[in-house]
Amino acid sequence: MIEWLQENLGPTWYWFILIPVIALVLTFPMVGRGPKSRKRDDWKEFRHRTRSEAMSRAGHRCEAPTFLYWGRCAEDATEVDHVFPWATGGPTTLANAQVLCKKHNIAKGSRKPPWWYVLGLENRRRGYFPEGESVEVSAL
Repeated sequence: MIEWLQENLGPTWYWFILIPVIALVLTFPMVGRGPKSRKRDDWKEFRHRTRSEAMSRAGHRCEAPTFLYWGRCAEDATEVDHVFPWATGGPTTLANAQVLCKKHNIAKGSRKPPWWYVLGLENRRRGYFPEGESVEVSAL
């Protein structure tokens, strides 16, 4: 098989395998943290206490990443959003909440976050969450 690839595709045959594998790995969702079912919560919006807690623990600043997912957006947060989308069964809980500016909330849409987005968010949160507050994102 490898000989056939080398003969027909030349010395760069491995890119035809490597690129799809990299794309698959980068878009793979977070295993074990997503919703167990597609059943939705009755409440879609984060309201009252949950909304104010999510905003205050993030310092009322957008939690979206900047420059290649290092750093943090400098805009003021205006919206509380589901990390694991409500449309795909993500619960309306504080563990599944993130605060975003309007631009980042629109850009995120209702896509399931890949594993590196979730881990990056948790890593950024270690720098600004209050002491003792859990940084783990979970839709369980």
